[in-house]
Amino acid sequence: MAGPVQEFEGITDVDRRHFDFIQTLLRISEELTEEETAVVKLYCMHLIPKGRAEKLKQAIEVFVKLIELRKIDQENLNFVEEILERMGRQDLIRDVLRPFQPPDREIPENPELQPGTSEEGLSSDETTTFSACVVIQGVERMIQETLDRLRGNLASLCGMGRSQVKFRGYKKGKSILVHFSIPRENTAVLRHMADHSDPRLVYMGVKSLQIDAERPIEVTQR
Repeated sequence: MAGPVQEFEGITDVDRRHFDFIQTLLRISEELTEEETAVVKLYCMHLIPKGRAEKLKQAIEVFVKLIELRKIDQENLNFVEEILERMGRQDLIRDVLRPFQPPDREIPENPELQPGTSEEGLSSDETTTFSACVVIQGVERMIQETLDRLRGNLASLCGMGRSQVKFRGYKKGKSILVHFSIPRENTAVLRHMADHSDPRLVYMGVKSLQIDAERPIEVTQR
């Protein structure tokens, strides 16, 4: 007797987003010359050992390694963007990266997101980062423009590059809970600002900040 027939899910929106992500990286790789690909590998030499990097012939192979190292993903392409900007390839940022992350794109939420929890299987790069969860008021939905602005503001406040602030997810509620990973050495700055309800955090709409499993710090709205 035949067993139950399994339902075929087919192509999902998640699948399509993944395909678009890979296609974006492929397009960038195809547009880079051999010399530019060598430059990309130089920018990544602190992450990919020289012996291993020499075996990577195309930029897409470097990007795949960066994905494995959890340095880039669908929501965190600032590392690639910064390399392209330093290389003078603003055309690829404008024509390839921006269409993949248009300002009005709504970011999928993670309803299971819980503050104070760390991710398993962190790369060596991520063992030097801390989880930072911020509760933002006055935001009903998270779109790319809002995420870019929030990430840029956090980077500016901590004196670091945008690519060092990695978006990990968000959850809707009365306010929006947003999860980032930031370098460990920069958490003290954010903690101090939250402790003193710094006006810059208030202006950003931050109601509270939680670093890893520490007690959440309430930011007084003045």
